[in-house]
Amino acid sequence: MSASDPMRVLHVTHTAQPGGAELALARLLTQPHPWRATLHGPSHGTAFDQLSDQEVPQARDLPALPTGGTRSRAPLLAARYLAGLRDAARVLRRSPLFREADLVHANTAPAAIICALADRTRRRPLVAHLRGPLTVESLGPIGLPAFRALAVRRADGLIANSRFTLASVPRSARFPAHRTVIQSPSGITDRIRQPRIRAEVRAVGMVGRLQHWKGQHVFLRAFAAALRGTGVRAYLCGAPLFGEAAYETRLRELAGELGIGEQVTFLGHVDDLTGFLDSIDILVHASLGPEPLGQTVLQGLARALPVVASEGGGPGEWIRSGSNGILVRPGDPDALAAVLRTLVGSPRLRHDLATAAAGTPGLLSDAECVDRHAEFFATVHRAAVTGPAR
Repeated sequence: MSASDPMRVLHVTHTAQPGGAELALARLLTQPHPWRATLHGPSHGTAFDQLSDQEVPQARDLPALPTGGTRSRAPLLAARYLAGLRDAARVLRRSPLFREADLVHANTAPAAIICALADRTRRRPLVAHLRGPLTVESLGPIGLPAFRALAVRRADGLIANSRFTLASVPRSARFPAHRTVIQSPSGITDRIRQPRIRAEVRAVGMVGRLQHWKGQHVFLRAFAAALRGTGVRAYLCGAPLFGEAAYETRLRELAGELGIGEQVTFLGHVDDLTGFLDSIDILVHASLGPEPLGQTVLQGLARALPVVASEGGGPGEWIRSGSNGILVRPGDPDALAAVLRTLVGSPRLRHDLATAAAGTPGLLSDAECVDRHAEFFATVHRAAVTGPAR
């Protein structure tokens, strides 16, 4: 790479399913960016279908990893998962996109393991992106030791999506010297500065993958306790992934059992997320544990919505409870129901929360996220070329 040429950055993803990490990367690459981006990942999945192969050359031949292998304690599943990582590394190692890259950006922890296995000779700088805390609960009993033993020792830089996530990384010489927190691109192109609050609440919504730990069942129980039989409707925006269709079936059954089947709409994946957010009156985030970032929370704040979120993790870094949103105990439908009753009954409170949400400091647009990534990529590449101590 000459001084006048843009840096060639290869983005590696272990899945193309439209999960939070994958959609964040797609948003990053959809924006104009100062580096020459290429993408390597599996063929199955739709997260990157919007990317033009002319603008972002792609290879989609990485083997898909076995579902659930990283979290399984079963020896056979664990062995299959590790074999899948090695197979993906062999494919990546042979790729022209990999050989030509000036820097490799691993979009997830599994992708970082694949990249580390593919480039044991350390011929190109590696930036590992940590989308969740470095814990067994997040990465699993297989993923955590593999990430520590391979990806972290090999990486030249580490991006965390929140201070909560970064705090889980031990401050050790074995870990990358270059670390930073960068908000994931969450679809923010512009922000609402003047909230639009209706006198009556008509719609309460959740956005997120239909997955048990996201807490849609908690939301349905709270909605039923607070708003069953009223004119308010609940909207679930998101689809199940990675073999989680049974949870959606259970949610539909639960809505019927709670007597709110006619008030609940399952929208599936929604492309026009901004339009959806602008159509609802209250946004709910109900994860059962600390969310690493909570892109939904950032999206709601940017659209000046009254936001109710589970306390802890990333959302707690953005919401000052009672000011620009309300934090509730995770997994507590009664506490969430009480907040919903209060918000539905108080247009003034909804207006005050939305006004403060509109002024939340530090929220980055997707274009600003690109700038932060570009700066960090350049820092890591420069340090790797000049050879400072890691």
